[in-house]
Amino acid sequence: MKTPQATEARVQATLSVLDAFNRRDVEAMTAVAADDFEIDWSRSLGPMQGVFRGREGLEEYLREQWEVFDEFHVEALELAPCGERHVLVTTRVHATGRGGVPVSATSCHLYTFENGHLARVTLY
Repeated sequence: MKTPQATEARVQATLSVLDAFNRRDVEAMTAVAADDFEIDWSRSLGPMQGVFRGREGLEEYLREQWEVFDEFHVEALELAPCGERHVLVTTRVHATGRGGVPVSATSCHLYTFENGHLARVTLY
């Protein structure tokens, strides 16, 4: 049964992951991730297109992301709990690529939680 506390915990965990990402805090992100974590960026129109699995895959994704951009900040515009395990996040990215090229984009991410851990992030 879905409880308001469980829903709020998922929303707060999602916000903490985004905050850790913006701080480039790999340890904080991997601490929340399940051992079989998956980030599905296969729909990306930019860099890092693919599916990254496990904590090693997450670390690879983060390393590649931060090598491509001098600055990268994800702003959560809206968070919507969905069902028992998901949080849908509409985001706006503000970034500066290598060489000073400004980048801005809006996207949606679906955060999936299992057994209290972040199991998957899917880009839409």
